[in-house]
Amino acid sequence: MNLDTFNGQDLSGAFRITNLAVSGLCVLGGFSQLFHSHSFVSGLYIIAFGAVIGALEFRVPPEAYVYASFLFSFIGRGIYTFLGISLTGGSFFRIFAALIVFLIGLVYIVLETVPSISPPDNMNPDGAMIGLNDEETV
Repeated sequence: MNLDTFNGQDLSGAFRITNLAVSGLCVLGGFSQLFHSHSFVSGLYIIAFGAVIGALEFRVPPEAYVYASFLFSFIGRGIYTFLGISLTGGSFFRIFAALIVFLIGLVYIVLETVPSISPPDNMNPDGAMIGLNDEETV
């Protein structure tokens, strides 16, 4: 497969949908893990991390790059593999969610090695400092 065909295309929408899907699967899987498993703290962690992933798709606070700089690169988004591993077991939904989240994490790790695909604006450290009320002067 030739990934150079994606050179210059805006894939921001695809990344946003993917990250929101991971966020939703993590939150739902975390709630499932809270009530049907002995790993209550792990469920809380997965819910919190899923909520942060979802929130970063709509607004990136200036502190996010300082405290969670790993979320602003493809290899950093590869942490989804660990979230996928944390979701395993218990029910069909958690196994399905874990598999999807894990595979998306692997894809993000591979995307780090493809120079023709650039990260979307919300994963760009320069764009991370732009808030909703900031104006751009040119």
